[in-house]
Amino acid sequence: DVQTVLLAQLLTTSQLVLGIIFSITFFTCHRLIYGKTQGSAMQLFHKKVKVYDLIIGLLHYVGSMCTNMGFAYGSASLVQCVKLLEPIETLILMVLAIIVRDNILSKSWDTTKLEIQQIVSVRKVASTFIIIGGTTLLLTQKSMQPNPKSITFALVSGFCMASRNVLKKTTSSNNSGMKGGQKEEESSHGAFVAGVQSFTFITTMAAIPAMAVTLLCYVRNFSSLNALVSSLLKSENGALEYLGRAVVFHCLYNVFSITVLSLTSATTHSLMNVGKRIVNVLAAAAYFGVNLSVSGKVGICLAAVGAFIYNDNSAERINYSVGKCVARDNRENRFQRKNSEERHVDSQISEEVPLMEDSSPCKMRINVV
Repeated sequence: DVQTVLLAQLLTTSQLVLGIIFSITFFTCHRLIYGKTQGSAMQLFHKKVKVYDLIIGLLHYVGSMCTNMGFAYGSASLVQCVKLLEPIETLILMVLAIIVRDNILSKSWDTTKLEIQQIVSVRKVASTFIIIGGTTLLLTQKSMQPNPKSITFALVSGFCMASRNVLKKTTSSNNSGMKGGQKEEESSHGAFVAGVQSFTFITTMAAIPAMAVTLLCYVRNFSSLNALVSSLLKSENGALEYLGRAVVFHCLYNVFSITVLSLTSATTHSLMNVGKRIVNVLAAAAYFGVNLSVSGKVGICLAAVGAFIYNDNSAERINYSVGKCVARDNRENRFQRKNSEERHVDSQISEEVPLMEDSSPCKMRINVV
């Protein structure tokens, strides 16, 4: 167990550190290509860190660590099946976050109840039970071989990630509401840069406790950690290569996941994760040779149907967010073309106009617009 924990801790720290390296490289290249923009990495270091930023980073670190621990004790299919419960966790946490936020802002209970009714509906409650039923069928099939430790770590990971998403969206909406203005529409390029900037800040806040725990493990278990690193470097079964892939794909996944989170709500983000996890379960079953029984296939279908019923208008909101970005790009392109045409016309009608006869005989160049 000590070796498993050390390996998971080392892997998690490597994933977060690579995320920081990726962010620095991205913003450096972005600055060289586009010049000084809102995506400057220096703004992240000048940003005032608040308590909820530290909590979000800690949740991201614990969630990533528990995910790796779940993979260490159980199969990939098992972990993905347990994480199908993320929409339910997100729904409960959203209700709790609204209640706490409205109490802090001293809002009336009628306003709070109206906001809760907009999130919790009969459709969502029914879909919640459908997703639970589908997940139960997946976990009870014989080929899944459920491991209590893997299930526990997967549940903790899902809870931490759902809490991170809800807290991130709640604090973001709260800050924008206190400023008294709506967020300016961003282009698709600006939305991606803003998403990477959010990813950088969250990863940095998560890497701090991760590196601190790794340093503590190095001091307390120097011999064990040194032996683990030596065995990985000397291994001939490709373990180091697989760990390298896990580090790279973890970084890429979180870049796009947090970017999507910045464009959608926490509930919509969890819904999209359900579709992703269903694909992961099927891919893991095919790659690792895990045969899904009839109950397992029915469970996947139920989870997919439950996810669709859970939020059937999420696609419209996603298309609306992306559509705003595309529309912004089109407006900018039209504006640039219009300015180019006006400059071309100005250059054609530019001419020399002589002064009056009784004035100086010199001439002036006047641009007639």
